[in-house]
Amino acid sequence: MLSVARERPVDPLAIEILRQVDRVAQELELEYFVTGATARDILLTGVFGLDTGRGTTDVDLAIALDGWPQFDTVKRRLVETGAFTPDERVIHRLFQLRGAGRRGYPLDLIPFGRIEEPANEIAWPPDRSIVMNVAGYREALAAAPTVEIQPGFVVRVASLPGLAILKLFAWANRGAEDSRDAIDLGTLLRRYSDAGNEDRLYGPEIGVLQALNHDMDLAGPRLLGRDAARITASATRAQILALLEDTVRLDQLVRDMARVMRAADDPVAAAGDLVAQFRAGLRET
Repeated sequence: MLSVARERPVDPLAIEILRQVDRVAQELELEYFVTGATARDILLTGVFGLDTGRGTTDVDLAIALDGWPQFDTVKRRLVETGAFTPDERVIHRLFQLRGAGRRGYPLDLIPFGRIEEPANEIAWPPDRSIVMNVAGYREALAAAPTVEIQPGFVVRVASLPGLAILKLFAWANRGAEDSRDAIDLGTLLRRYSDAGNEDRLYGPEIGVLQALNHDMDLAGPRLLGRDAARITASATRAQILALLEDTVRLDQLVRDMARVMRAADDPVAAAGDLVAQFRAGLRET
């Protein structure tokens, strides 16, 4: 089990949200995991002590559900705690209540599992005109480690390989309007070697480092690609590779990622190198 260091605590508002959700999920016997930027911060900053470069003021949770009635039950039970109010415009969003009607962090609930129809897709009620790709969520749940985010309080959090997959698909869903997912993916690719993986790259994965002339900056994303391939089904991996081999979308992804690589002489080229290594790692396993 991983643990958040006491000197790098998780945001108390996020902790409050997770405790409420955990209580409801346990009562309803539902599996869930923390994803999105909160998962990024828990692992990269809280566990491994790395700067992510971008803060977050929301919490994203993926919940395995059988159908939309169960989704409605989860929302209703969370509202009944008195800690949340629903967003009137976005069906999957609740807002934390901070007293006197003030809103705190938004909580986004992402359903997956048997609720998918067809597989890897959900269509949001009421008219189901908005479709979301949830490929990779089942694999991310299976690979999600348990993390003690506060003494005695343990939740499952998307692993860094799982998060990389989900960030890539999230960018594909909404990248034209929002580059944050690409920026987060860039951070994961840049910092993966530092996130508890140096011993692996000098040990059982030494072949990766040797193949790249001991360039740790490139070995990290290559290893991340390998690790992502290890946790994904072949169909999901095929979707990822198809996305990364679409030259138009790849060009936009790289340009969005380059925003976190401004220190490089050529940020776009540097981002392109990271994606190329990630793609190579995906193909190797």
